[in-house]
Amino acid sequence: MTTATPLRRTRTFCGCIPVRAGVITLAIIGLVGGACVAALGCLNLINLPPTEANRIANGIQVGVYTVLALVSLFGLIGAIMKKRAFINLYFAILIGHLLFSFALGVYGMYRVFRDSPQYLHECQSGSEDPSIIKICREGDMLMKGIVVGVSIIAWLLEIWACVIVFDYSKQLEEEEEDAESVVKDNEVW
Repeated sequence: MTTATPLRRTRTFCGCIPVRAGVITLAIIGLVGGACVAALGCLNLINLPPTEANRIANGIQVGVYTVLALVSLFGLIGAIMKKRAFINLYFAILIGHLLFSFALGVYGMYRVFRDSPQYLHECQSGSEDPSIIKICREGDMLMKGIVVGVSIIAWLLEIWACVIVFDYSKQLEEEEEDAESVVKDNEVW
């Protein structure tokens, strides 16, 4: 005799997209995007001015995005093969990446606002022309707005990605529990 367990609904996001499809899409984007950014960072090392700060910052960027690409590969394999351990690893690294991204974004905003007077001074080049001063100030304001806006949008997207991966991990956990709770005919006797 088989005991029937109620089928659980597939978890979704955006109203109708299964979380598994979301994790696969996120993993592909992370794999391709991380690999591209890391490759561009390696190429950038050749063209950067040879200051130690530039090389260190670029090296950190290459390392972070290489790790993102590798972890995204684990996420892709985990989603395709429905391996919860891979998905949990992917989720943990995404959380770490989010925190690191948050720290870098805050630092980037700090630098943009802190270096604003220097940027304005260099932009104006000692000019007293009101139109040049206006253009420099507008450029400074635009740069600040872009840095803050892009950082916030990136953080929201990363948080959303973490939620999707977490939901898929929970769905896999529920599916494993359901599979374990099924009692087959030969196990009853």
